[in-house]
Amino acid sequence: MIIRSFRQVAARSSHNRFSLRRPLHESTGLRNSPEMNESPRINQVGIQYLSNQLHKKVFPTTEVDDYVKPKHPELLEMAKDHLQANDLLGKKTQITDPININHFPDLVGKTLDEHFYKLGQNSSEPYLSMARNFLSPKSSIPPIPSQDEWIMQPGWTRYTQNEEPEQVPYPLEDELVFDVEVLYKVKKFPIIATCASSKAWYGWVSPVLLEANDRWKKTIDYNHLIPMNCAKQPKLIVGYNISYDRARILEEYNIKRSKAFFLDAMAMHVAISGICSRQRPKWQKFNKAQAKAAEAEAEAEAEQEREEEEQEDDDYDPAISIQEDPWLLTGAPNSLANVAKFHCGVEMNKSDREFFASEDPRVIVKNFNLLMNYCAHDVDATFKVSKKLLPDFFAKVPHPVSFAALKHLGSLILPTSTKWKRYIESAEACYDANRAEVNDTLKKLAFDLIQFIEKKDPKLRPEYESDPWLSQLNWDLKKGRFKKDGTPYKRNAFLTGYPEWYRDLWGSISPAGTQMNLTLKTRITPLLLKLKWENYPLFWTDTEGWCFKVPFDEQVLADLFTKNYTRAELTPEEADEVHDKLYEDGKSYVLFKVPHPDGPNKRCTSVLSKNYMRYFDDGTLTSEYDYAKKILKLNNEASYWMGNRNRIMDQFVVYNKEGKNKFFDTKKEGQEHKDMGIIIPNLASMGTITRRATENTWLTASNAKRNRIGSELKALIEAPEGYCFIGADVDSEELWIASLVGDSMLGIHGGSALGWMTLEGEKSQGTDLHSKTASILGISRNDAKVFNYGRIYGAGITFATRLLKQFNGNLSDTKADEIAQKLYASTKGMTQNPRSLGSKKIYYGGSESIMFNALEAIAQQPEPKTPVLGASITDALNAKNLKKNTYMTSRVNWTIQSSGVDYLHLLIVSMEYLIEKYGVDARLAITVHDELRYLVKEEDKYMAALLLQISNLWTRAMFCEQLGIKEVPQSCAFFSEVDIDHVLRKEVGMDCVTPSHPDPIPHGESLNINQLLEKTGNGEILNCNPKLMTLRTRKYEPRVPVIQTLRSGWTEQARIQLVKLQTSINKEEWIKNLRELNRIIRTYVTDEQKEILTKWHDDRVKENSRHVVYKRDRKKIKSKKEENKAVEDYDLEVKPLEQNSGGKGEKTGSRAKRSKKEVIEKQVELMQEESTMNENTIVGVKDGRSAHALKKGVIDKPTQPSLLSVVETNDESKSQSQEKSSQDSVQATEAATTAVNPPMPSPSFSNVDIHRKPPLQQPLEAPSSTTTPHHYTRSRAFSSKMGFARKVSYHTSTSHLYQAYLKWHRREGMSDVSNCGGTRSNQLMVDSDRKCYCCDRFETRYRSRRRQC
Repeated sequence: MIIRSFRQVAARSSHNRFSLRRPLHESTGLRNSPEMNESPRINQVGIQYLSNQLHKKVFPTTEVDDYVKPKHPELLEMAKDHLQANDLLGKKTQITDPININHFPDLVGKTLDEHFYKLGQNSSEPYLSMARNFLSPKSSIPPIPSQDEWIMQPGWTRYTQNEEPEQVPYPLEDELVFDVEVLYKVKKFPIIATCASSKAWYGWVSPVLLEANDRWKKTIDYNHLIPMNCAKQPKLIVGYNISYDRARILEEYNIKRSKAFFLDAMAMHVAISGICSRQRPKWQKFNKAQAKAAEAEAEAEAEQEREEEEQEDDDYDPAISIQEDPWLLTGAPNSLANVAKFHCGVEMNKSDREFFASEDPRVIVKNFNLLMNYCAHDVDATFKVSKKLLPDFFAKVPHPVSFAALKHLGSLILPTSTKWKRYIESAEACYDANRAEVNDTLKKLAFDLIQFIEKKDPKLRPEYESDPWLSQLNWDLKKGRFKKDGTPYKRNAFLTGYPEWYRDLWGSISPAGTQMNLTLKTRITPLLLKLKWENYPLFWTDTEGWCFKVPFDEQVLADLFTKNYTRAELTPEEADEVHDKLYEDGKSYVLFKVPHPDGPNKRCTSVLSKNYMRYFDDGTLTSEYDYAKKILKLNNEASYWMGNRNRIMDQFVVYNKEGKNKFFDTKKEGQEHKDMGIIIPNLASMGTITRRATENTWLTASNAKRNRIGSELKALIEAPEGYCFIGADVDSEELWIASLVGDSMLGIHGGSALGWMTLEGEKSQGTDLHSKTASILGISRNDAKVFNYGRIYGAGITFATRLLKQFNGNLSDTKADEIAQKLYASTKGMTQNPRSLGSKKIYYGGSESIMFNALEAIAQQPEPKTPVLGASITDALNAKNLKKNTYMTSRVNWTIQSSGVDYLHLLIVSMEYLIEKYGVDARLAITVHDELRYLVKEEDKYMAALLLQISNLWTRAMFCEQLGIKEVPQSCAFFSEVDIDHVLRKEVGMDCVTPSHPDPIPHGESLNINQLLEKTGNGEILNCNPKLMTLRTRKYEPRVPVIQTLRSGWTEQARIQLVKLQTSINKEEWIKNLRELNRIIRTYVTDEQKEILTKWHDDRVKENSRHVVYKRDRKKIKSKKEENKAVEDYDLEVKPLEQNSGGKGEKTGSRAKRSKKEVIEKQVELMQEESTMNENTIVGVKDGRSAHALKKGVIDKPTQPSLLSVVETNDESKSQSQEKSSQDSVQATEAATTAVNPPMPSPSFSNVDIHRKPPLQQPLEAPSSTTTPHHYTRSRAFSSKMGFARKVSYHTSTSHLYQAYLKWHRREGMSDVSNCGGTRSNQLMVDSDRKCYCCDRFETRYRSRRRQC
């Protein structure tokens, strides 16, 4: 690898093509490569692109040197200025050998979009057709058999109408809805199951139920799985949370992937109508209020007294909530009962499921028919829900890749071995020993304090009154009851004669007195350990939690306030209660709060949690006893197992057992893997609104740590002998996606500061994102990662301030807020809300401003979609369903994370295609958000690793293509490393040594792209006569990239200027760029708008009094000599400046000091002049000539017909049509306005079309004879800013329309029409309005002279 700075390489280059300063490496792969002398392709900001060979393979319709000639040079200059402002331009970048791969596979199509469309279609079939047929609107399943019809016989029984039930080995049809029930407290194996097809119902019964009735049977074998005949026969199996049911299917426990497609109705609901975590509490409150309202309506006559709490709930009005939050009617939580009610109006009774909580299978036998009926109703509800959701799902998630990926996410497998049992035993033993040591130490402390009672020796009585910790305990002794003769009653209170604090330790676990409940979580434990904060004793208060007790001293208090400690504020009642303890021996004390990780407003309730471990290390938290720190470390050691123990022990592990399952196709292989086990993870393929997969154990498992019991969990997943795991982590996946969105606005990789730092930033140079943030905040680089990802996901300054306080407790709130403000000013940037852009918030001046503007633009769309695969946001977060609460953070987070899901889906589908094409024995084992692992045959490991790199390159290229940059940076084209390992772990070099696993695990193999190419002969391994794939798909139809639809409605000039606006580095530059943007908005008309204008004109060409005026740049006329020149275009609706009053001209508009009478007289005069003008007017657009110029002979006669023309009329035709025109003018113009200017949002950066070419700047011909070439003889108040003129940036004036306008004002009694005076040309401001009149659909705006930016 050669590392060179961009300046070094550029210094030796010529003609924008760069060459290396010294020969390339003589590597094995490159030595024989014909491209060994190839120069790296480096863009104008120092980012290296793919080699010539790979570029041609990935973008076959482009040229390798297209990047040298940017389409918009002005955007490139903006990018350079932006990087320079962030001190990044010219910084060192990595220039490496161009990577070439021999026999690189071609795309299936001309573009990557076509390529992935065909791969997705091919992968989806035949399941896509099966789903559409089985769940079509006209489809149905037979009625549920009556409750008495169910037969308790082992295996499958088929139930059809008008026929006797028959026993079958498996369901005969290929499309099924399926549900399983389990005695989950006993075993994880199935007990009963039902399924339905379009022809019949099926019931499955475990032999367990028959064995349970046999009273002579001492042991029951629960090991029975459900056959479905899907090993080689394609099956569509629909269910709700289907992965739970899949884990009970026999054919799924095989090293080869079955032919079943598991379609999860819950996943479809989440993607369509799921709600985010922030919405869930409001939905629950709304649902509760609805239920109460329904109950009150049903029992309207019954009157009940309600408690205060219930009365408060009654104040909640669901109707008001719906008005404020319409999303409440468009989303629901994920349970089947909620979803069936929400989508289908089906009320489900789930009370019978309590039978499955029994530990006795005879309960199931006794209620067999009832429970089979219950299971069947779940199947029926699932079918109705799926039938309703499927078309909505395809509308929300239309790309075939998104559907095809669900097949693989529903077929995951985790192989393990009998080591699993030993792991559980070892972890439990370590945990028990750990707990025993901690508990014994604490119990000894408690026993020592009551020895004076046990031994009845007053000398052993502790001096608790003067002890700052023990004095907080309740030392009142429980008095016994005695008879008159002084003998105690036989049944006295437990621990009579002992202190109350000690008695409480024994009474909290039932039955009382059987076990002492003293752990690190017990409230009195910090007092028994005599803990100190800042060397002052801890003190408990109910109001403020744990505090520390400080003697009153001004200097001491000043020091503590300097360290930003907060003084405790007690309630009057509690202050009275602790008064004596704060005033002892003539001394007074002050309480300060122990800081909480979430800020000073929270109270600390446990100083022995892992969050406070660092305070032990730095000496802030200490103890009177040396073993206190050891106890905390022991607790920290057990924390992982304590939190995950139940979930780990709840895993359903099926072991290889002949006669019960078939892990391998041959008996020999099965015998070779006797110790093998398989876990099927309970994964929801789309478990969150971002469509991320969820699973509560494997997707959240941490890496092995030396001081965490049981943390070696992932390493228990072992590839069977002869197989290995191949996988990789996508490097900075979501950060790269976010930066690419920003780069796409500038049209070049690395054009934005965030994009450059993501692609080329180096930790050693301090130019990567995390180092930059760390330098701003004054924290470590690792801590800075939390800030960066939180900010990109939409977290605000409050989040940053809280984190800063956590990382540096000495920071004051003011200082933390100041630092956070500085961070956000340098990253997100400053904000403005210009009215000309719809008053939407726009960031500018920061390294990430462009990216955040783009992400929020996507989130604010009426139907937000992911930029690559076009998946839509859930209805509950759709902008049209949000009013009071916008949930902007969740919506921005959705944009990033859902795009990350698109990335994973593209990677999976392309990998499937390559595995089949090259005949590799591999299957997807597990995915964890941005990482994935394949289970691969040992001999195919290097081939699979190379195919994974190719899949990643295709996926990166697809993202780049859809975002408008047909180049891929070489630094991110490939995984940094591909891991080849025999166990599941984060890194192949981890030993996985823990307290419960002291033996290290042998390391695996990790290869970067160059090392992998050496292993594979620089790609020669691909020269193996790959299978010729027959992709039978529907015809591909090119689609408009989603990112382009966000930019529609803007001209190219406006879009470029909008980007420049966002790169403004200060307020002055912002104002300058905004003014220029407003000028461009006024000046240019898009092709689309011209077409609308042309159509409108053709329909109304006979309306000869209408004049279409094209708004152009206007310049002041300084002399009459210049007035005769035809080289300038003017706004023909603005009155010319008079050459009097010292050349200042006549003031017009709202600033002119004229009486209402003068204004009306002037308007009538102007109207008369216009009527004369209309007789001889011809307006031309396309040829760029003005009538005034033609009249003077300056310009030759046009050689091409004009785009728009108005036919010249004579007096006779005018007199015949004038009466009708005057009657119909208003209605006709209103119709035209409705057509030209439909209701649309204000222009914003979110709807700019980068591919739309700017229209030619074609001037209009000026009116002849009675008017000057640069003004209309009408008030601007009427015609300058009518509704469609505001939108499409041209003017329309009609004398008849103006007459109708005046009549309408007079009829309505509007006397202030006289204010409608002319306005100076330079007063036409898009973003400032002072007054507004509306006449039907026409809007007139008065503009103030000064712009408010």
